[in-house]
Amino acid sequence: MTNEAHADFDREVCYHVYDSVMREGLLPTTTETADALSCSVDQVEESFQRLADAHMLVLQKGSGEILMANPFSAVPTSFAVTVGGRSYYANCIWDAMGIPAMLKVDGVIDASCGCCGTAMSLKITNGSLEPTRGMAHFAVPAAHWWDDIVFN
Repeated sequence: MTNEAHADFDREVCYHVYDSVMREGLLPTTTETADALSCSVDQVEESFQRLADAHMLVLQKGSGEILMANPFSAVPTSFAVTVGGRSYYANCIWDAMGIPAMLKVDGVIDASCGCCGTAMSLKITNGSLEPTRGMAHFAVPAAHWWDDIVFN
């Protein structure tokens, strides 16, 4: 495949990933993606890796399956987001607020304080965070999030 063909295929894969998670609430596997796009699992694995190298996806170590397609998490986290009757997991509070924004719907974020573990529920209405007590703290500057995106 040429670089242009790779780029076209990667866009198709990326579109499928995001379409699937928004529609189904779950990130697709390599096999599901290959089936949906009528291609080989190897082609999807290579595309996932290129997308990960471009910071479009984060892959699970060992399996090569998607761990994160920001703002969505493939695994349960402390940031559960409910929008339009569907639940999603986000990777952090920033991503949790990003899910209603991306989907352009109101949402509820059920999370817990990273410091003390206290439960909190946040509401996003008409694109804005409803007033509440508390704060979001980002211990690592955004410019360094990708230094270790899973930890940060």
